[in-house]
Amino acid sequence: MNREQLQQELMQAVDGLLMHSEIDAPFEFVYLEVQPGKELDAAELAEYAGKPSGMKVEIKGLEEFLHQFKSINSDERQSTPEGKEAHHKLTTVLNQHLQDIKVYCITQIGTEVYILGRAQDGNYAGLRTMVVQDEATIEEGEE
Repeated sequence: MNREQLQQELMQAVDGLLMHSEIDAPFEFVYLEVQPGKELDAAELAEYAGKPSGMKVEIKGLEEFLHQFKSINSDERQSTPEGKEAHHKLTTVLNQHLQDIKVYCITQIGTEVYILGRAQDGNYAGLRTMVVQDEATIEEGEE
């Protein structure tokens, strides 16, 4: 599957979905070329995202991330599956087209989230979104 086909598949999976937190953020397609056989590391991702050298990047598993936020909602322009069904649809498509999926979280004012895995061509592809939580939201979730 080439880059354009992969982009189409992933964007269809998130069509009408938003990452819900203090803001509702859309998903964007991401494609990162790496040297053949090389793993993507956190420093390279931070550089790609335009962040300062040494910026902390937290890495999570896909299920851990989705379980933690439980917040993929449909937007107003299209009626889409809610909650569990949206998570299932998204994880199914991601797992179908990508290997070794990890979620990279870069936190500044909000958290820039990259859901990336290795594509068939050996490069990394996936989705980017944003999560913003205020102190009260974080404390409620920890209780």
